[in-house]
Amino acid sequence: MSSDPQTATRWLNKKIAEAKNTYILASILTVVSAGCFVVFAWYLSVFAASWLNDGQLLPGLLLYSLLFLAGRYVFAHLASLVNYQAGNIIVSKIKKSIYPILLKNNQLDSTSATLYVTKISDDLKPYFAFFIPYAIASLLVSLSLLAVIFFQEKWVGFVLLVSLFVIPMQMIVIGIGAEALHKKHIDLFLKYSAVFYNRLQTIAEIVNLDNFKPQYRFLSEKSRALNNATTNVMRVAILSSAVLELFVTISIAAVAIYLGMSLLGIMPGPNYGKGYDFGKALFLLTLSPYFFFYLRKFVSAYHDRNRALASAKLLMPVLEGETVVASEGTDEAMRSFEINGLSFAYPNSPLKVLSDINLQLPLKGLVLVKGISGSGKSTLLKICSGSLFPGEGTVSLNGKDNAWSHQWLTENTSYMNQFPFIFDGTLKYNVFLEKETTANPDYPDFLIKILSKKEAGWQTELSHNGKQLSGGERQLVTLARLMLHPKPVVILDEPTANLDEGTIGIILPEIVKLSQEKLVIVASHEKIFDTVADKILNLNWGEQMN
Repeated sequence: MSSDPQTATRWLNKKIAEAKNTYILASILTVVSAGCFVVFAWYLSVFAASWLNDGQLLPGLLLYSLLFLAGRYVFAHLASLVNYQAGNIIVSKIKKSIYPILLKNNQLDSTSATLYVTKISDDLKPYFAFFIPYAIASLLVSLSLLAVIFFQEKWVGFVLLVSLFVIPMQMIVIGIGAEALHKKHIDLFLKYSAVFYNRLQTIAEIVNLDNFKPQYRFLSEKSRALNNATTNVMRVAILSSAVLELFVTISIAAVAIYLGMSLLGIMPGPNYGKGYDFGKALFLLTLSPYFFFYLRKFVSAYHDRNRALASAKLLMPVLEGETVVASEGTDEAMRSFEINGLSFAYPNSPLKVLSDINLQLPLKGLVLVKGISGSGKSTLLKICSGSLFPGEGTVSLNGKDNAWSHQWLTENTSYMNQFPFIFDGTLKYNVFLEKETTANPDYPDFLIKILSKKEAGWQTELSHNGKQLSGGERQLVTLARLMLHPKPVVILDEPTANLDEGTIGIILPEIVKLSQEKLVIVASHEKIFDTVADKILNLNWGEQMN
């Protein structure tokens, strides 16, 4: 699968089918809203013409016009809610499928994977919630209004028809450069966000090593680069908005001048002003700005398309890289797990994150990996989970080679880090996933406290990575999900980081209980694990300490 713009567009458009019925409903509401505005404009123009031309004040017509105007806003609001729901549906499904893949991606650590899925979902959602709905609305409403306007006055219709073709063309021209800028901005955001977070994690070491000023200069330089990329994107957005307003202003002015000169009789002839009256002119002049309403929305959302294309092009290679031929026998029970002479360096880096690690792991029990931030704990855990392939040395399951062992670990490990991921969906889905459950399913006791706080219980809707839950509650939900979908090897990366003592008091016994049946590997610098660990591995800047 190629990640060129056309393929990325097809990939995005295929996702629309997942919310097809929702988009159809929104389109119907949009057309009804536009119809209400047309009727409003007609009643208003008849009311104004009757008052100014005949001196008759007809309040009933004004009341009708106001009712249809209110209907226009009500139906438009309902359409926007439905469209937003369509965006939620599609992005939720994308996040559910992509996060597990990113978590095991060889090029990303857990922090980068979380930043990656958050940034990409933030860029994809506006595309499905705004750009696609506005594109559909622009087409439906513009064509409907053109039919009404051509029926009333063809020359006004011709002016608006020309603008209908010119405006999208100029947006396409601007969009060609904008897409490249958006891709550069996303690349820098993902890269530098991980860098900034890493420096925050190691701030104590930076101060102790008297390396604060060089790091400050380094981060300032990266921050300026990111700000420049953001500024370039904003410049293109402002430029496109200015060009749009220029064309809209010229088009409406042309309609107004034509109607005014026709009414004044300056444009005589069989095709100019024939059968004209003030009411019809006011009706057409009222419809003209509304003709551009959804076009303006569409153009303003065109940058959402560029952002989505850039994100899709970053996302698709990750999806491509996940095609793996399963090794035979990966359902084999674990009889031994040994690490010998393991060294590892990330691509394009001369520095070894791990150096000559030797470890024999038990079939069950709690293995603690200790060390300061940056000592290689998370990298070792990623190797043990099958997310990273050993660079030098062996990581062997049941005496098999690295390739077979890597595939076995990929399929037989559960992974949980300090940044729990919560799917968009119900609390029940986040715990049980697609697993069939009874009316009263079995679940860990520590979830009772969370359920008691939620009025909707299991049906509590969670979104935006579980913002409806506290940090501790997200950790507990993730731990419950891991316990209900057991694997022979359980990997926990800083499971108690940034949690209060009460939550730690709940999680720690559950981890110990889990280790009585499974091999649990925990990376942490918390002293609380020292007393419960069956085996401890100390790391110091990637080297094993005896």
